[in-house]
Amino acid sequence: MRVEKEEILKLAKLARLEFTDEEIARMGDSLGQLVEYLDMLKQLKLDNVEPMTAVDSSPRPLRPDEQAAMLPKELALRNAPEINLEHFSIPKVIGG
Repeated sequence: MRVEKEEILKLAKLARLEFTDEEIARMGDSLGQLVEYLDMLKQLKLDNVEPMTAVDSSPRPLRPDEQAAMLPKELALRNAPEINLEHFSIPKVIGG
């Protein structure tokens, strides 16, 4: 299946991208192959396949929690964009 130039230009505009005619042609071929592959996947009969959460079901050992020394305040605040009363100061993000 071929992805038309108009569709690529529309997607490029939405993504605020610019492409040359050559890039659009290559992208059309590449996207066409991708759509064909997705169509192939849609045709698979997966009714009797049990859903899985991971490819490998072996146990995942977790490392133990270990208490460590605190980071010194001066070192923690060293890269802060702004400090207010020895605390990180960030822009307000809720309520405009």
